[in-house]
Amino acid sequence: MLQRNQAVLWRELAGEAVLLDPQAGCSYNLNQVGTFIWKLLDGAHSPQEIATEIAQYYDIGYEQALLDVEKLIANLQQHNLLLAPPV
Repeated sequence: MLQRNQAVLWRELAGEAVLLDPQAGCSYNLNQVGTFIWKLLDGAHSPQEIATEIAQYYDIGYEQALLDVEKLIANLQQHNLLLAPPV
């Protein structure tokens, strides 16, 4: 299960999240879908479970939701915004 990096500060403004990585000195903006995913990256949800939630909430196909989730997760991992899952 993936989890947000606890060192990353974030706030939700008008349905969109602003993330601040104080170690890197960088900020990132997430749209509404990205914010929805970010909130579920709590260590209790798998990417597949998150995709199911998105598909139901936004009334889109599961396959498209899973692609969107995987793409965002890869981007967040690239910027060290997620904790690595235990091996």
